[in-house]
Amino acid sequence: MRSQRRIPSVVQTLTESFVVTAALILVISVSLQTNAAAEGNLRRGGSDFQSRNGDISITSDFPGGRMNQCTQISNDTFAMTIAPESDPINDSAWYAFRVQSQREQTIRILLHYVGGSHRYEPKISRDGETWQSATELISSASNSGQDVELRVPVDSKPLWIAGQELLSTDEISQWSNQLTKLPHVDKKRIGRSVQGRAVEQLTITESEKPDYVFLIARQHPPEVTGAIGMVHFVDALASESEIAQQFRKRFAALVVPTVNPDGVHHGHWRCNANGIDLNRDWSHFTQPETRAVREQLLECRRAGHDRLCLFVDFHSTYDDVFYIPPQNARVFPAGFTRQWFASIQDRFPGYNVAVDDNHNAHRSTSKAWVDRTLGVTAVTYEFGDETDRETIKTVATGAAEEMMRLLLALPQKNTNLTQQPRKPAKPQPLNPEIRLVSGVSDGEEAILR
Repeated sequence: MRSQRRIPSVVQTLTESFVVTAALILVISVSLQTNAAAEGNLRRGGSDFQSRNGDISITSDFPGGRMNQCTQISNDTFAMTIAPESDPINDSAWYAFRVQSQREQTIRILLHYVGGSHRYEPKISRDGETWQSATELISSASNSGQDVELRVPVDSKPLWIAGQELLSTDEISQWSNQLTKLPHVDKKRIGRSVQGRAVEQLTITESEKPDYVFLIARQHPPEVTGAIGMVHFVDALASESEIAQQFRKRFAALVVPTVNPDGVHHGHWRCNANGIDLNRDWSHFTQPETRAVREQLLECRRAGHDRLCLFVDFHSTYDDVFYIPPQNARVFPAGFTRQWFASIQDRFPGYNVAVDDNHNAHRSTSKAWVDRTLGVTAVTYEFGDETDRETIKTVATGAAEEMMRLLLALPQKNTNLTQQPRKPAKPQPLNPEIRLVSGVSDGEEAILR
């Protein structure tokens, strides 16, 4: 997902030598484009490189890696091409590679993006697991963001450099396996990806006949902060807090942590192994991954009086924001998002709860399909690319607890409440200020203060 384009944080005028080098990279990238078109296949992101004297080695041949080509320009300068899996594509240029040197030195890595521009500030790791921000590696960038120069201190210890932390499908599986040690958490495979990887679903409940909340993440591989937010959100639902225990006695949370395992594994910018943006496949359902999730959502609706109460799709963009569908007075439960966002704002007064209630209204997204087809409240929950990770944990946990509190206030299904069209509830006065784009939410006029 994307919001307003942000200029790279470090932008300087390129030197003449950098311009010449960028031209060389462009020749390489044109060759990449031609070869990919001729083969009719997705571009692979894994490749290996070794300098002429064998001093420097660079690789992206690991899960989540992406470096399409690397060429040595001089003893200490290397031109690296970063290209998407297919064209055209949303500009979410992902890169991830590992560099190692036989001796201590500082090298120049000239990133050139094909079909995109610099979005993710570099993160570094010595072990591929513990990460820190490394914006200081950027020494210059073109005004378009298509060319970026990194100055990288290297030595004999491997150094991972990536647009975000590497959060692989294996790591998510390890996290979910830990959760299944709890008596109220189960996991099952609901389908397989194009390349046969498991699409897994967690069920978190202590009720035999629950109402449902459905959560998904990682339709778009590089959107790591959305996955981080999802993990903390789900941890709150599975915790031993008093509100979580009450919630699980009445509700079940169904969670698909990685909808696009092939794309995550191959370091794709956007798509699955068929080159399809899964969050544009929620009308025709041409891909096995979206079909698998759709079937689970429909199962929630086939369960007699059991109710699907909320759908949340976790993503990342430039800043934290909630995306919701346009006005829909028939949605269930009426007015929920307005109350939820207000309660989050009230809980975190210094945090800006931003809401866009007319985002991608014409596209075949998950939230649009759930809203239109199932008549259920649907939200895309976006975390900022560079949002502080502790802030993500704090806000995601608080958002989960506020969601549980509000859902527990809904009438129970034995009151014969149905999902028939209803008159929207009268808005209640709310103190927090919520920034809305067009000023309506869930069919009710937003209260702005």
